[in-house]
Amino acid sequence: MSGVILKNIGTIVSGDISRPILDGDAIAVEDGRITGIGRFEDLARKEVGTVIDCAGTTVTPGLIDSHCHVILGDFTSRQNQIGFI
Repeated sequence: MSGVILKNIGTIVSGDISRPILDGDAIAVEDGRITGIGRFEDLARKEVGTVIDCAGTTVTPGLIDSHCHVILGDFTSRQNQIGFI
């Protein structure tokens, strides 16, 4: 049994400006890819390995926070700005 279902989602943001909010409260994921977005009752018909309760939060599939400040002890990016990461 593999796969993940995110349930109890308050808002699902699509990333599509013409349809920014998707209807549903659950997202099904299989092998790292979204396989379904909709109602938990419909997506949960198939057995999955993990169910995550999102407690009414907003989910934005595909959005990552790529901004970071990597500091290794007292070595900072100021000491090697090109090729630091």
